[in-house]
Amino acid sequence: MHTDQSTPTRLALPLSAEGYAYANEAFRQCWTADRAEVLAVMSQNLPASPSEKLRVLGIGVGDGEFDVQIMSTLRTAFPTTPIHYVAVEPNEAQLYRFAERMQTEAPHAVQLTQHPLRAEEYVIKEGFDLIHYIHALYHMPGSEVRLLRDAIAGLRPGGQLLIALSSERGGIYQLMGQFWNRIDYSFFTSGLFGQESLRAALTDLGVSYTAEVYPDVGIDVGPCFDPTSDLGRHLLNFLLQAAIDQAPEDLRQEVLAALDALAPNIDGRRLLSHPSGVFVVSA
Repeated sequence: MHTDQSTPTRLALPLSAEGYAYANEAFRQCWTADRAEVLAVMSQNLPASPSEKLRVLGIGVGDGEFDVQIMSTLRTAFPTTPIHYVAVEPNEAQLYRFAERMQTEAPHAVQLTQHPLRAEEYVIKEGFDLIHYIHALYHMPGSEVRLLRDAIAGLRPGGQLLIALSSERGGIYQLMGQFWNRIDYSFFTSGLFGQESLRAALTDLGVSYTAEVYPDVGIDVGPCFDPTSDLGRHLLNFLLQAAIDQAPEDLRQEVLAALDALAPNIDGRRLLSHPSGVFVVSA
């Protein structure tokens, strides 16, 4: 019971590393995705052909599901060039799955280096031909501008910085915003970072960029309303970036009511808006 109803205590519902891995996988299953669009933009903005080895840095790679596709696209574009792929991921559960996946799915002639580090802890010491943040900048609050500056400085001549990011007008942002004073989101020290914040940051840095936006991307949140669905339970955790399955039942019901308003049932389907965009900075 709160002693001061005007300033309620925010409820701490942190996701464990394993819990976030499950939540992220649930999201991927229900997301209409922008993967093909990201790969198309990358293919149209390939780094200059390196003389010896293509150096790639992936920040926030998760379990590597999309990195395999990036590697394959690069292998097609540079069929005889060795690739050194550096992966940075702080979630040990996801990085373990990354390593497992790469044993069987990585294309030929790809050298892998993995760092179990936060992006803020990783130091770029050598130049890269491609650096990518694929839906990762949300998780680096307060450090986004420095990381962008470091990434741009870390590009070799002809290199490319590739960033995929959702819009702050999307449903996840709206849903989290409704519970900003109920759930402890103090780790998002400066609010939620999306496309709009990225545009402002790049402008402040005086950096030219190109962008493609995809307003019709969404998330099928129907499983969240099935109390027997593990997929829905993990997806709801992802949407709130919190362990909602550990929350008091009254709060969980409020979250579902808010989600119901944002993603009404239309012809048997509930689609939560999640517009995406891809940004490219060229060295």
